[in-house]
Amino acid sequence: MSVYTYVLIFIGGVLASFFLTDIVKKLAERWNFVDDPKKAPERKKQTKPIPLLGGIAIYIAFVGIILWLLPEITQGYLLAKHVIGICLAGGLLMVGGSLDDKYSLSPGIQIFFPICAAIIIVASGIGIDSVTNPLGGVIPLNQWQITLFTWNDLPYQFTLLADLFTLVWLLGAMYTTKILDGLDGLVPGITMIGGITIFFLSISQEVGQPETGVLALVLAATALGFLFWNFSPAKIYLGEGGALFAGFMLGVLAILSGGKIATALLILGLPIIDVAWVIIRRRWIEKRSIFSGDTLHLHYQLKKLGLKDRTIVLLFYLITMLFGFSTLLVSGISKLFVLLGLIILSTGLLITLYRKVKTII
Repeated sequence: MSVYTYVLIFIGGVLASFFLTDIVKKLAERWNFVDDPKKAPERKKQTKPIPLLGGIAIYIAFVGIILWLLPEITQGYLLAKHVIGICLAGGLLMVGGSLDDKYSLSPGIQIFFPICAAIIIVASGIGIDSVTNPLGGVIPLNQWQITLFTWNDLPYQFTLLADLFTLVWLLGAMYTTKILDGLDGLVPGITMIGGITIFFLSISQEVGQPETGVLALVLAATALGFLFWNFSPAKIYLGEGGALFAGFMLGVLAILSGGKIATALLILGLPIIDVAWVIIRRRWIEKRSIFSGDTLHLHYQLKKLGLKDRTIVLLFYLITMLFGFSTLLVSGISKLFVLLGLIILSTGLLITLYRKVKTII
């Protein structure tokens, strides 16, 4: 595709998401799909109910453009069944997220929809057969295969390590953006940056997968179109489905772009480490359920130290861009060093902030 075509796709994605968000916002208000600050006043900054379901606008815009471009993007390694799998899995996340927005489902029921979405992706043939070894070569994950059935002379197999790795990877990506969704504009902005990063990586000579690049570009565009409505002060929120869909798509794109897991780890590195720290703190330090809520996530801690919401969001954007775009410049062992640097810096920041906030409290 030409640069002109990419620009048109991006502009179309932004406009479609922008106008669809306005429609979804009005429907959410009419049907009372709103985030009411009275439900958890200690964790809500708004003073009045804000519409939810914003992720549906991103999803509809994304699916509409991708299906329109289907003949052009399925002429190579990307197959129609892959695209259909992404659309079906994303739709399931929208259904489950909408139910949770309305009825506040228990964690046990909530996780059913992400698990099913990940299974759909595996069933559609998207998976990680190997991961690149930064020290050289690859680590295969497809040694053990079990043939489930044969259809049209094609065997459909369960690949133990590869499929389990894919399931865990997608669930981790989804729950990272779900937990990160605590400040206006944070998740859609990071999704946009991640999509742009994977777009440039996919069309590079190293990867050479313009089909994946188109998916990433459309995701970035639709996230930006929604961001105009969601940046502080937000007029509409992503909702459960939208927050999950953001991580889901970044996770899927990392797989499709040649198993670039390290790239996605750098894009979502700070939020992932924050989530890991939250789990460790709740389970082993504070001796309570990892599903219990609190206001000690990184963005909440920064707020307690006096930073404004927009400042925190822009700081997250900057960190995401620095580490995400670094993947376009380094490879192999250098990428591993960048990832280790991110882990060390983030862990130190989280522990320091946790101690300072505890003294304030």
